[in-house]
Amino acid sequence: MVKRLALVAVFFLAAKLPAVELVLVDEQSDARALVPSAENGGSVLGESWRNVTGPDNIVGWLSGVTGIGYDTSSSDRYRPLIGIDVEQMRSQSGSVFIRIPFRVEAPDLVRINALTLRMKYDDGFVAWINGVRVAGSNSPAGSPDWNALASAGHSDDAAEVFESFDLSNSIGLLVEGENMLAIQGLNEGLSSSDLIIMPQLVADDTQWPGLRVETVANGLDRPVDIQHCGDGSGRLFILEKPGRVRILKEGVLLAAPFLDIESRVDDSSNEEGLLGIAFPPGFGTDPDPHFYLCYTGSLGSTLSRFMVDKDNPDRALQASEEVIMTQSQPFSNHNGGQIQFARDGYLYVALGDGGSGNDPGDRAQNRNLRLGKILRLDVEGIPDPGKSYAIPIDNPFVGDASTLDEIWALGLRNPWRFSFDRDTGDLWIADVGQGALEEINFQQASSTGGENYGWRFFEGERENVTSGIIPGAPVDPVHQYGRSFGRSVTGGYVYRGTKYPRMQGVYFYVDYYTGDLTGVRPNGPQDWQVQSLLSGFTRVTTFGEDEDGELYFATDSSGSSPNRIFRISDVRDTSYLKVLSVEIEADGRLSLVFGSEIGVSYQLQVSGDLSEWNSVGIAQQATGYSLRVTEPTGNVPGLERFLRVVPLD
Repeated sequence: MVKRLALVAVFFLAAKLPAVELVLVDEQSDARALVPSAENGGSVLGESWRNVTGPDNIVGWLSGVTGIGYDTSSSDRYRPLIGIDVEQMRSQSGSVFIRIPFRVEAPDLVRINALTLRMKYDDGFVAWINGVRVAGSNSPAGSPDWNALASAGHSDDAAEVFESFDLSNSIGLLVEGENMLAIQGLNEGLSSSDLIIMPQLVADDTQWPGLRVETVANGLDRPVDIQHCGDGSGRLFILEKPGRVRILKEGVLLAAPFLDIESRVDDSSNEEGLLGIAFPPGFGTDPDPHFYLCYTGSLGSTLSRFMVDKDNPDRALQASEEVIMTQSQPFSNHNGGQIQFARDGYLYVALGDGGSGNDPGDRAQNRNLRLGKILRLDVEGIPDPGKSYAIPIDNPFVGDASTLDEIWALGLRNPWRFSFDRDTGDLWIADVGQGALEEINFQQASSTGGENYGWRFFEGERENVTSGIIPGAPVDPVHQYGRSFGRSVTGGYVYRGTKYPRMQGVYFYVDYYTGDLTGVRPNGPQDWQVQSLLSGFTRVTTFGEDEDGELYFATDSSGSSPNRIFRISDVRDTSYLKVLSVEIEADGRLSLVFGSEIGVSYQLQVSGDLSEWNSVGIAQQATGYSLRVTEPTGNVPGLERFLRVVPLD
């Protein structure tokens, strides 16, 4: 006898069309078996468990086979939104339990590629699907325990918004027909008198990556930018805020700096220092290789050109500095500092609004100032008279006497990090907010420039002031978030590497304070998908990409993992098989059915933690292959194993 467990389809395609969302559980669903119960029709929650060491059938509750103290009132059906005063439960139980049955039809099961549990909760919870633990927060490892408590508080404010938990690696738990979502709600203590458990379980046909990171360099001094030079060397150039450029070469951080201009850099405040580096197109074949830096110094924000030692490509010439442009700064904060070459060959320079709060000089809207703008400069051509750079003739305000010719975009508060999509040429601008909203702005490669992003009159889509220069037709952000989710955005890149197909086309950003790394990607015309992907890395100052399009990020000295460079990857790379089905035999062993290519042999490998892989069989020259795993499911542990395939010569 073979019991069908799941049918899982994994497609490594970028999202081009709108996602089809399937709501499996929402606020309108019915929950069953709220426990601990009121005994014999009574009104006191937990009465049936008074002085009980622990119900002996608690494990069966997970899959809906049995209950653990059914409420014996007129109905055993409850709304999953439970916001109750549990004053009566004091000294009796720290937990309540609900389970919510839901159905998945066969056609839906085949197309599900992403699964998300969204929870409003106070103070903690644990969730199971079909008896397997899939998510939890502030919860002890030993749950279910009938009297378990939350390990830490989850604020009332946080409980008002949904927190997302990616369950995509648990799709294999879903079965055709009836399924069971079981949730244990946890209070912080027996004297706690509030409890909120509100779940949503949503599936769709898109697929988000399951991120993991690895340290590639440490021992840095406040890293703030990561760039490659495009010469085929594979080197990464890392800026240290006090004024040094370091090289990560073949996985090793070179001891000698590429450049040290600490004596010229003013980093006396948190937002000052060496801020941006850019290498021009054709750097690798230039007979006079050079690059550009942006830093704050005695003259304010400074854009300079430096030469590279022709006899040693790992050393720049400190005395070769040629100042291209300076911009005085009225305050020490909001300096911007990102510089990037676009595929049009021009250098784009981001400058903040000059600092203080709420842009007191209305500089971001002042078209005769560079502050609060992105500039577009020709630094590789013949300079215009009286300048060290040229103005591209197709800049949007050339010939407009009311606006500086250098300006490409305006109305920005502090565009600390922006980037170009190397595939499409689209521009992504992460603008740090004032007191309410952080925003992500998007500009298509086809734009001719001149966009006004609204600051200071608008912060995101919200009106911020009622006086001053009113922007005409400001451009709304494609994504914004408020103080419930963070308070300083660090923008990243669109992934265009080849190793991790599920990351393809996703724009990554992170909040500096909360450490919530988030993905944004198009979902059809004028629509965007946003997904929280990873947390726990606070004080992220910058992202970077190498020559192959793989992504990195850096953490500051005060971060959770200080002064390090990390590489981002997906737990599933291009070597993963498409899993066609997962079955369990009568003797408890797994049968895994994979798709394979005719004429190709594969070694199948499994892992419990993605660090150690064990071979479990070989698929040879077949269109399909059924592998019988020898361990019982209880030792695997079940469907939590990761699977991958390695083609054999």
